[in-house]
Amino acid sequence: MKRLLYTAVMLLCLSGCADRLPTAESPEGGLPSAGLMAKAVNTMEDAVSGNLLIYVSEDVASSLESDDDYMDSLAVAWGVSSIRRLFPAVEKTESRTRAYGLHRWYEVFFPEDSDVADMALMFSEKEYVQRIQFNNRMKKASDCISRQYVPSSSRMSARASSFNDPYFKDQWHYMNSGNVVPSAVAGADVNVADAWRLTGGDPSIVVAVIDEGVQYDHPDLAGNMWVNEDEIKNGSDSDGNGYRDDIHGYNFAGRGELSWARAGDSGHGTHVAGTVAAVNNNGKGVAGIAGGTGNRDGVKIMSCQIFDGHTGGSDSVIAAAVKYAADNGACIAQCSFGVNAGWAASDGVYKKYMSAEYEAFRYFIETSNCPDVLEGGLVIFAAGNEHTGIAAYPGACREFISVTSFAADYLPAYYTNYGPGCNISAPGGEYYTGGSSQDETAVLSTMPTEKIPLYDADGNLYDYSAVNYGYMQGTSMACPHVSGVAALALSYAKKTGRRFSNDEMVSMILTSVNDIDSRLSGSKRTLLINSSGEGYIGSMALAPFRYKMGTGAIDAWKLLMSVEGIPSFTVLAGGELVVDLEELFGGGASHLKYLGVEISDKDKASIGLNEAPLIQSGRLFIYPTKRGAAKITINAVAGGNMVGSDENTGGMKISKEISVLSRNIASGNGGWL
Repeated sequence: MKRLLYTAVMLLCLSGCADRLPTAESPEGGLPSAGLMAKAVNTMEDAVSGNLLIYVSEDVASSLESDDDYMDSLAVAWGVSSIRRLFPAVEKTESRTRAYGLHRWYEVFFPEDSDVADMALMFSEKEYVQRIQFNNRMKKASDCISRQYVPSSSRMSARASSFNDPYFKDQWHYMNSGNVVPSAVAGADVNVADAWRLTGGDPSIVVAVIDEGVQYDHPDLAGNMWVNEDEIKNGSDSDGNGYRDDIHGYNFAGRGELSWARAGDSGHGTHVAGTVAAVNNNGKGVAGIAGGTGNRDGVKIMSCQIFDGHTGGSDSVIAAAVKYAADNGACIAQCSFGVNAGWAASDGVYKKYMSAEYEAFRYFIETSNCPDVLEGGLVIFAAGNEHTGIAAYPGACREFISVTSFAADYLPAYYTNYGPGCNISAPGGEYYTGGSSQDETAVLSTMPTEKIPLYDADGNLYDYSAVNYGYMQGTSMACPHVSGVAALALSYAKKTGRRFSNDEMVSMILTSVNDIDSRLSGSKRTLLINSSGEGYIGSMALAPFRYKMGTGAIDAWKLLMSVEGIPSFTVLAGGELVVDLEELFGGGASHLKYLGVEISDKDKASIGLNEAPLIQSGRLFIYPTKRGAAKITINAVAGGNMVGSDENTGGMKISKEISVLSRNIASGNGGWL
């Protein structure tokens, strides 16, 4: 539902005379000019008290930047405590900042007990104040409830990998063997173990976790934390980027050092970070999707903290964090937050209501921090948890990837949003998969190493967070799976010497999927929420989700194949895959002379290939016996029945490479992707 302007403000929006540029000698007064309605980009449904965002004319911006005394005198004239540029001036990025007009955004501060609506009305009377934005809050896309992980020697949820992370076996969301609970389905995962044979990550790829603070010294994260090499922890801004002591990122909500275990925190940021890039093959804890192979080759996590205890999540905090990420090397923005689904009806409404924030995201998308791989940056959002038939903003914006959530049963989680604005699906976990409470069916990842007190809406302590490792659920947990897989893709692009436009990479991500829609009929047993907000176990109809969960379920192997430009074919394990070679070699495929196929021993073992692939009448026949992924090269002769040589006239050897993905779930698209 569209936010409503404060009634008193609406009634006071009167037209009047224009202002002059202010001076210290002539405090301004007079009648309201164009009125607040003409300048306010949003409403004050959940506005932070004590400040506003304003977008000023170029003249005023220049004066504020060049003269501190002018800024102080203008604060007095305006009746505010202080004025601060929203995006600090930094020499190496200032030209780009100005090109995007971001230097004209200011944050004004006034006493907490001041009426925000009255202050906005006052600024609406200033001709040189061109936009006014109430500093509204967003929320995390998770219930923020964590449950303690207890290692189990008997439970084996994930297929074994070559890594020695002891808890990987319980990360069903990476490689699901279908035995975590009776309703679990083998293959309901992101299929990452086979992808790790090709790459585990690359430290030049930086993922900004825009969230609660990430515990940068966590034993399973420390090795993959981004480090600002130019900053010295000495209480000052050593590198001149506008932020003090930002060694592993910055706390934009608290304007200081990163934190992750204050009252009001939940471990959300640390959990998200572990899914993206917990250190792999280190003999500790869990694995991360792009956490490397144990050779210091994981992607890096930059902590851009926008929630701090009970504070944060406001437009100004988010905007500053996003621009910082762009200016300091991040190429993926991992965003598991948003507003309730349905408050904005279109991208245009979002871009107006969250003007400063959207402009920061646009700046991020158009900043190339891995220029050899990608022309800009990727923004990946959680779709939201309101069980609503539309994605939540900002994720619903067409320029961002929005991620829905499925459970271990390869069916939509009871809470996930779906429908318009939802682009792709990933495992987000669900405590009640199958109709009974199970910790193990949520997503397992890193948690802070100390307990965090958890409070209800009335401020009452009701529990503590999990410690070291724990389970959480939500589209917040689905989102970092896509961010991690995208980081793998960029790592592999660098390894293979390929470069893509943003549009190309987004299209590759959104088409590197497995079918989920063919399963969406009937119902599933899970937790349901009634109109009073009470939960109960019941049957959730699946038909409403069909064709509304995005393009399908993200598959890491398929995305790496897409990076290579290799087509992927999907087959049910134990079945027969038939590939029409006209798809690869053209219309004369049935008449070509084939020299056979090449497949490595590792790839044979991965898909359980007990007999060699057969080529007959222009078709390739493959019989995999187990779940896995493989690359196969098909060789043929163009121009005869043999390859030409010094002794013989013959044709030219030609080759095509394909990917075969053997799954426990049949694809609803006939296999071709």
